[in-house]
Amino acid sequence: MNFVDLNFIDECISQLASCTEKDRPFTRLVFSEEFIQGRAWLTQKFKELNLITKVDDAGNLVGIYKSSTNASKKILIGSHIDTVAYGGKYDGIAGVISGLAIIKFLSDKNIDLPFDIEIYDYLGEELNDWNMSCIGSRGICGALSEKMLNSKNSKGIMLKDEIDRIGGNTKKIDKLSNQFQNVLACFELHIEQGTTLENKGIDIGVVESMPNISRHKILIEGQAGHSGTTLMENRKDALVVASKLVIFINKLAKEISQKDNRHFVATVGKIEVSPNYVTIIPSDVEFIIDLRVVNETSRDFFFNQLNKEIIKLKKLENLKINFQDLMNSPYTEMNKTLNESLKKSANDLNLSFMLMDSGAGHDTAHLAKVSKASIIFIPCRNGISHCPEEFTKSINIQKGSDVILKSILDLKDNFNEII
Repeated sequence: MNFVDLNFIDECISQLASCTEKDRPFTRLVFSEEFIQGRAWLTQKFKELNLITKVDDAGNLVGIYKSSTNASKKILIGSHIDTVAYGGKYDGIAGVISGLAIIKFLSDKNIDLPFDIEIYDYLGEELNDWNMSCIGSRGICGALSEKMLNSKNSKGIMLKDEIDRIGGNTKKIDKLSNQFQNVLACFELHIEQGTTLENKGIDIGVVESMPNISRHKILIEGQAGHSGTTLMENRKDALVVASKLVIFINKLAKEISQKDNRHFVATVGKIEVSPNYVTIIPSDVEFIIDLRVVNETSRDFFFNQLNKEIIKLKKLENLKINFQDLMNSPYTEMNKTLNESLKKSANDLNLSFMLMDSGAGHDTAHLAKVSKASIIFIPCRNGISHCPEEFTKSINIQKGSDVILKSILDLKDNFNEII
């Protein structure tokens, strides 16, 4: 049994995909002309569905499906329409269009609810020129500090000025989190960005948690020298030592992930070498570890072993190795009651499901700290994301939307027991 309109989903995906830089599909960077164009399209969709439309103080675009009872309670559904450069058509977008499809069903069937539903395009979920992600969801949760708002991008533009430019009001942003006392649930649909669901042939991933995400800088200080005249035994090559550490980190992470039954990944994806010249031995190397962990014991073991290896290499290679913590976003659990509802909904709809951890951060990770929140994953082809090849079938979005819709209808039927 299907509820939401499959053709409507197809049309929306295609229309929003056209809001992109012409030479870099699919690119809709936050605050860009293409982003503003995408928001204009979404605003028009809100109006076609007779939703009350607003931009809140944090810069989130919101469409409100009002209850005829002037209810104080509400449900949030949402994700984001901004993309990374050369991104895809589904990351974030699928979650926003899911919300539209759910509202279209409720409107077409004239279903009145004892609570409002608010569809959110959370502002700037993707990492951007301010070196920040989840701007809008941080904003409504009280986690967008004055320091963050005053941060400047590569052009010297303050973040708060851009939020205000698109309709926000950062002077009042600190009051937004008060609304969560009236929020019954926050739902998000997202492509998995991995291969678990596809490989197992499972329709729905009910997410139990989002990992502790942290980043750490390692700086290795060696000694520059002529590549032709400095003998091998006399070298302090920072890049060689960095390479040993990168290999060690990868090997250690693999060993831990094989033993741990929860999500554990470590990545070195950014390396800077100095002086980075063909005839000079590298004197300095800086690289950043991106670590995503659910199990705190495994995290502690990783750093304990890494610290031992750093001490060993410093003595063996006779050079300096400095370690620095850059950021740390804590482990977050999704709401168990909502997850039970989502599992029941999937089962009622004869859809297969599994519990799983998320390897990526999402807007829901912030919402879950202040409200009842949950996120479901749908399969995506080959687990590929953040590139133009990103793809999921519209029927996957339909199935996921139906699961959320069924949970909303169950909340409606049990409303008097909930409040």
